[in-house]
Amino acid sequence: MSGLGQIIGEIQRDAAALPTAALRDEIEINLKVQDAAIRQFYAIRPGAGTAADLFIATDTIIVSVLTTALYVAELATRPVDVTTIVTSLN
Repeated sequence: MSGLGQIIGEIQRDAAALPTAALRDEIEINLKVQDAAIRQFYAIRPGAGTAADLFIATDTIIVSVLTTALYVAELATRPVDVTTIVTSLN
């Protein structure tokens, strides 16, 4: 488990170093990666794919979900960008 703890720490440091806009972009990319990996996992038909195919698809899903969760946690700690729009009825 120390390996997992090290990976989590590295992802958290990477997330903290990213500007907010880049962090949002990375979250969006990771969600697309998850979608593709899940489709890949379900596309492997019983008996057609190898154990390695299943392992790679599963590993990709797990890493992407973990990364996304840690990036979202980092994003949640940041102040919200607020844009004020002023309109005049005159």
